[in-house]
Amino acid sequence: MKPTMSSVCCLLAGTLIATNGFAEEYDFELDVGFGSANFDGSKTIITNGGTVFDSGTADTDRLSVVGSWYFNGLFDAEGPRARAELTSRASSLSFGYGRTEQTDTRVLINTDPNVSFMDENRRFESESDLFAAGFRYVDRDSGWFGNIGLQTSNEVTELGLVAESIDVTEWRLGFGRYIAENTTVSVGTGRIDSDFGQDATVYEVSLEHLGNLGGGWQYAIDLGFDRTDREFRDLNALNAAVSLYPTRDIEFGIAVSDLDADRGLSRFDTSYEAFASWFVTPNVNVSASYRVDDANFLGAVLFPNVSTSSEADSDSFGISATWRFD
Repeated sequence: MKPTMSSVCCLLAGTLIATNGFAEEYDFELDVGFGSANFDGSKTIITNGGTVFDSGTADTDRLSVVGSWYFNGLFDAEGPRARAELTSRASSLSFGYGRTEQTDTRVLINTDPNVSFMDENRRFESESDLFAAGFRYVDRDSGWFGNIGLQTSNEVTELGLVAESIDVTEWRLGFGRYIAENTTVSVGTGRIDSDFGQDATVYEVSLEHLGNLGGGWQYAIDLGFDRTDREFRDLNALNAAVSLYPTRDIEFGIAVSDLDADRGLSRFDTSYEAFASWFVTPNVNVSASYRVDDANFLGAVLFPNVSTSSEADSDSFGISATWRFD
C-alpha cells in the first residue's frame, strides 16, 4: 500500500506520544522517515531531417525504518544532541527497511524519417523493498574505528502486462580515525552487484568536524568524495554540508552535492539541500529537509555533434522522527 502523508504524520505523532525517560545515556534508537521526489525533464534534438523530442517524468515516495543498538552506550552530555554518535564515539549495530514506489512516464516523438526511433508514450510502475544491516565499532581510547554494511533490494517494474524484477546487492567496508577530539577522517570501498548488469566498485573518503563558534553556538562540517567505477561509465560525487547549532537541541544547515560522469556521457547534476532538526525532548528528534537538483537531462536518445537543448526540474522533501531509549 502506498504511504500517505496522513499515515506518516500519525506514525510520527505516535512516536512522540510514546516517549518516556529523559536520560542522557541510551542503548537504542529508532528512526522513521518519509520522503517524496518529483522529476520532470525534456530534450529536443534537431537532426538533418527533423526533430526528436524526448521527455520523462518520475514521482517517487519513500518510507524507511531504521533501528540501532548502541552496545557501548550513546552519550549526549556534550555537544549537540544530533552529533552524539560523534562526540561519544559510539559503536552500533543497525538494521533498516525501506519501501519505494515510483511512477515513470516516457514520451518520444520523432519527425525525422531517417532516424529509426519510433514514437513512444509509456507509463511504468515500480516498487522496491530494501533491507540493510550495518556494524560500526569505535575504540574510544585510540580513536580508530571500522564499519561494514550490507544491503539488498528487489525492484519490480510493471509495464502493461509485463513485470521485470531486478535484485541488487551492495556491501561496504571502511575504517578511520579521530584526528582530534571531534574530528574524524575515513576511507572505504564497496561493491554493487545487480541483475541488470550494472555492477560497480565504489571508493570513498570523508571528513567530519565539530567545532565552536562562541556565544554558545557550534558548527559541523561534513565533506565526502565518492567514485563509482562501472563498466561503461564512472561517476564522481563531491558532497559538502555545513550545520549550525545555536543550542544543543536545534540544528539547521545546507548541503551541496555535485555529480559528474566521464567516458563521453557528459552528465552533470548539482543538488542543493536545506535541512533542520529539533530535539523536542532530550530523546525525541524531528527533522525536515528540502532539496532541488539542477540536472542535465539526457533521456534515452543520444546524437553526437547535433544541436540539442535540454532542461530538467527535480525537487524532493523528507521528514523523520527519531526516538532514543534505554
